[in-house]
Amino acid sequence: MWRRVAYLLFFILLPLRVYGGVDDRPYFTDVGQFNYAMFLMKDGDYSSASREFARLIEHFPISKYLPEAQYRMAEAYLLSGRYHDAVDEFRRFVRNFGESPLAEKARARIREAERMLKRENAGVYMPAESYMKDGTHERGMRAVQITYFDWKTYDDMERDFRRLKEAGVDTVILRVFQNRGDRVYPFVVPKSDVGVYFNTTHAPVVSDILARAVELAHRNGLELFAWMTTRHADYGLEHRDDLACKGYDLEEKRITRCRGLDMFNEEVIDHLEALYRDLAVYDIDGILFQDDLVLRHNEGFGRFADSAFRRERGVRLEPESLYIRDSDATVAHYTPLFWEWATWKNRHLLMVAERLKRVVRERNPDVKFAINLMYESVTNPPFGLAWLSQDIEEAVRRGFDYYSIMAYHRQMEEELNKDPEEIRDLIERMVKEVSRIVDKPQKVLIKLQTIDWKTGMPLSNTDVVTLLRRIRELEEVSIAIVPYRANFPFHELGTGEIASIP
Repeated sequence: MWRRVAYLLFFILLPLRVYGGVDDRPYFTDVGQFNYAMFLMKDGDYSSASREFARLIEHFPISKYLPEAQYRMAEAYLLSGRYHDAVDEFRRFVRNFGESPLAEKARARIREAERMLKRENAGVYMPAESYMKDGTHERGMRAVQITYFDWKTYDDMERDFRRLKEAGVDTVILRVFQNRGDRVYPFVVPKSDVGVYFNTTHAPVVSDILARAVELAHRNGLELFAWMTTRHADYGLEHRDDLACKGYDLEEKRITRCRGLDMFNEEVIDHLEALYRDLAVYDIDGILFQDDLVLRHNEGFGRFADSAFRRERGVRLEPESLYIRDSDATVAHYTPLFWEWATWKNRHLLMVAERLKRVVRERNPDVKFAINLMYESVTNPPFGLAWLSQDIEEAVRRGFDYYSIMAYHRQMEEELNKDPEEIRDLIERMVKEVSRIVDKPQKVLIKLQTIDWKTGMPLSNTDVVTLLRRIRELEEVSIAIVPYRANFPFHELGTGEIASIP
């Protein structure tokens, strides 16, 4: 103690910052503040050291010691056992001072702190059911996909996570992206109207909620999948026409810009890899690729696609050579070359997914991957390939942990002009067919909708549960409710107990 007092007295004798002739701040200069905090670190008083580094950051915001102070504060949190705070502060350091020589060390410290946090929670962390050797759930995943929630605080989030676990749910799939027009999570003060909900230097960050959400999910025995965009992840790059997706206007017969990124541009893939690499820093259990990993029948052109197609297939990519027009100059059919092109596009998109899986698993080897597939990829494979560049059998050959089939009954009723019973029968056939295609039924993730996509109004719980029960009787597939709705009877999803339906 006497050493600390002597050290403090020595620096109090240094020139002080004086305001109005009176020293109203007991911090002396930034040099003194930094050195005092460092002394506390070396003396092993990590709790006090973190407080003093925080004071330097607060009161000397332009000090040259700011980067190291922030790093040392995070380090003090780690050494004092405040692992959650350490993760947050190291991530803030990387975001603010990514070019610092300490940045790579900070990333390593993040992983260390996350491991310690998981170990600390081991007493309350319960594995989400049992697993097969390949990591899939024996009975199939029981998941809830969260597009939006009314939680005002993290305490509200934890309360509902606990309720979901008690109902038998084992996984939450959380939206970690913000497209223009999406609703912002209520407890967030957004820094941007588009972007992501995790720390990265490769896209605007709306707010970092992922670290805390993962912690709360694990504390309550739930797995957490991050639901993330690919092609539409052009956040902050919207002005880059050279990176934009290219489509073909069939009426005007010209190449145009289409929504999202050009998935044939290597700079785009590098950008996505960097973004997903930052996502992999978090202790997530899985990633769900959003349904934007598609290209419609008139999308996927441009000089990069043309160059790659010519190099791989020996054919120039001329849009008009893909379509057959009738006497009115209206497109009536696809040419044989179109199907070759559609297959090629599908394989290219899956190659992009493989690259993203690879960079994630380099940092976080246990992450599982689910890919969203439209219902047409099962009910009408040629249409799925032509219209969306999706081929479920090719996806299975490439290997994912889950194949997420968007079996949205109300959407299917409207698009296929069929009554509810016909759609239920069609979904049953889908479940059987995709279970045949995939090696294990548990890898099939059937997603059921709980709201009307057009009106936003809740659908009948009775209708959803009736469909859920019929699916559960067919195969041991995984099931997800989309989106999370607080008043849904989740026990039907989790335990399968027969109960009245509210």
